[in-house]
Amino acid sequence: MILVSRAAKVATGIAAAVVVAGLVVLAYPAFAALGGLEHPSVSAASAAPSKAATTEPTAAPSPSPTKDDGSDDCPTEEATISITGKGDGAPTAKLVFASSLTDKGARPGARGEVVSNAQGIYSYIVAPNDNLISIEQRLCIDYGSVRVFDHVLGSAIQPGAQLILRPDPTIPWIEPVPFDAIPNVTNIVEFSSTIYEMGVAVRTHDLDTARALWSRSLSGHVAPAAQAAATKALDDGDWPVLEQLFP
Repeated sequence: MILVSRAAKVATGIAAAVVVAGLVVLAYPAFAALGGLEHPSVSAASAAPSKAATTEPTAAPSPSPTKDDGSDDCPTEEATISITGKGDGAPTAKLVFASSLTDKGARPGARGEVVSNAQGIYSYIVAPNDNLISIEQRLCIDYGSVRVFDHVLGSAIQPGAQLILRPDPTIPWIEPVPFDAIPNVTNIVEFSSTIYEMGVAVRTHDLDTARALWSRSLSGHVAPAAQAAATKALDDGDWPVLEQLFP
């Protein structure tokens, strides 16, 4: 894992957005622009899936946030979410450099609620006008790794969304590409959008919609370990597990 200084990331983040936006649905992007609409509005669960060929999303450039005084107080080795096992059927995520994860106080662009559990800081609730770089400066956690794990895509993270910062390494991570994807045939954009819709349903504890979305578009197209975990969690209405699977 190559660690990049926060100053370098802020300086290059916006320029890199144009390059990576077209690749986000093909692999695991090094998301370097500001966050996006984390979870689009939930569509009708009964809507028929599209048969269109795979297309690539685009994201409009966003202005760079102003770096706040004191943001360099974070350690050189910021906390980061490391995802391992991609492509081998059982990807998982864990927080590394966890001792660096700390709350340095609300600031412009990071005025949301920090949620903690017995292990420490667990998640962050996005407030209006928040952005991922300011959240990184407040909590000392690499915003790119948060963006990947929490399936953030687009130009602005959504107020009210919960960003999981401390993944449970025993719960599989669901990749934004179907496990059984066929190049030039599988509609990867639709699959990714359904994952975001699942996040909305989970966040609002809408179990009926979550079950319908899972049955309609996701079940059978995720890694075996994720299939088993999601099926059980949906059967049991296990929200703590579901929020890790569909942040």
